[in-house]
Amino acid sequence: MTTIIKAEYEIDLALHRKDFKVNKIQDFCPLCHSTIKPIYRYAWMDSRGLQAVFECPKENCQKLFIAYYRPSTQDERSELETEYYYSSSEPIRVKKLDFSETIANISPQFCEIYNEAQIAEQRRLKNICGAGFRRALEFLIKDYLIHEKKDEKEEIENKSLLGCIEQYVDDPRIKECAKMPAWLSEGESHYYREWGDKDLNDLKVIIDLTVNWIESESLAKKIIKEELEPKKRKKRKKRKKEEKEEQKEKEKKEESDQDN
Repeated sequence: MTTIIKAEYEIDLALHRKDFKVNKIQDFCPLCHSTIKPIYRYAWMDSRGLQAVFECPKENCQKLFIAYYRPSTQDERSELETEYYYSSSEPIRVKKLDFSETIANISPQFCEIYNEAQIAEQRRLKNICGAGFRRALEFLIKDYLIHEKKDEKEEIENKSLLGCIEQYVDDPRIKECAKMPAWLSEGESHYYREWGDKDLNDLKVIIDLTVNWIESESLAKKIIKEELEPKKRKKRKKRKKEEKEEQKEKEKKEESDQDN
């Protein structure tokens, strides 16, 4: 929704003040990550665009941040009349994503690399974060497979990410998604690789699916183990009882042989 912001600008070393149209006022704080209605404090317009200073109204935050707006036209003659579109905000305090204990235990490096890639993404470093998310996915899948198939550790480590998915992952959703982006079969970075928004979104969907698959598999195995454990204990108890009885019978037989 179009909103009006009053901003200062300079013409011939003289300061002026004017209403500028912006396409939106962001509804979140980049520092405390709360949904807010920010308090407008000041704005400045120059040839690079519009910069507006806002304050977070949350009592536990109340920090200032700058929202950057870019002009909708490159026509300098009309720049004072044009609408400005929200581009980004600074500073940013990155919110770390906490993974489940299952994922953290299986692949701590995945958790670390994923959050580093997320920092790069929030700072709009697309080429860095793209390679980072792909590397995080590779660690997650290979660490899980090695955790489950310790005898095949070397083969898994040397196989490509796409090869691991095709050979070992039995979730059809992950297999199908992995076929869509051809770059998934490439190395973690290529000198000509350009990362678009769709590439990143597709990759993060595969990561989410993989996390869910691993958690589901681990939970299912845990439930089955807990279900079978009482039966195993019962069998062990029965076996011990039988062994005791066999031992007693053996001792009785030995005593009987000695008497004879």
